[in-house]
Amino acid sequence: MNLRKFFKRRRVGELVVKRRISPRLKLFYIAFGVVLVIVASGAIYQYGMSTAGYSAFATIQQQSALRDEIKRLRDENLDLRETLARAQRTLQMDQVAYQELDRSLKESAKEINRQREELSFYRNIISPADKVGGIKVERLNVERATAGENLYRYKLVLVQALKHDNTLYGRAQLEVYGALDGKDTVLSFPSGGDKPHSLNFRYFQELEGNIKLPRNFQPVRIKVTIYITSPVGQTLEQNYAWPKV
Repeated sequence: MNLRKFFKRRRVGELVVKRRISPRLKLFYIAFGVVLVIVASGAIYQYGMSTAGYSAFATIQQQSALRDEIKRLRDENLDLRETLARAQRTLQMDQVAYQELDRSLKESAKEINRQREELSFYRNIISPADKVGGIKVERLNVERATAGENLYRYKLVLVQALKHDNTLYGRAQLEVYGALDGKDTVLSFPSGGDKPHSLNFRYFQELEGNIKLPRNFQPVRIKVTIYITSPVGQTLEQNYAWPKV
């Protein structure tokens, strides 16, 4: 090939005419492409979900069923709360009723015991078990009157058993035996300055008084002495261990 022709051909370029696309058309193509991509993506997504067993309608139905179940559970929970509240109120009422019944039974038991003691007391007066008549010491109770002090309260009950034709007259005396500072000591009650216990009864008589012990006195026993002056003179002595009070 001739070199001159080759360089001449290189200097003379060929004119190429290209069609120019407007910006609006480009934007349209781009938007159309984007829409196609979105539609295709949605279709692919729906196809994939359908293939996997997913159904939008079934999901809506399931959500509706779940909402109904939640409502049912809430209503059931409310009913259970109301039932529990009623049960608690009933239980409280039953507890109050039980407490009232228990208190009433205890009071009745105390009353029955008191009546039994009274019946036994009067029975010992009318018809004693040993069938021995005359004056007797039915009961002697000694209780601490003041905490921390040697002051005691006593109650003495005397009865005339079996025979009640005559009224008994006389007096009663209590003596407390013990040790004062290591020495044997006897204390009398009522003491010299107190009013003596006078007796005047046909069936029974109750005597009450106080026993004031010295600070260092240790009581051991207490003796009750009954002096009957009428209708027939007689003396009755009864010893008791000092109670643990």
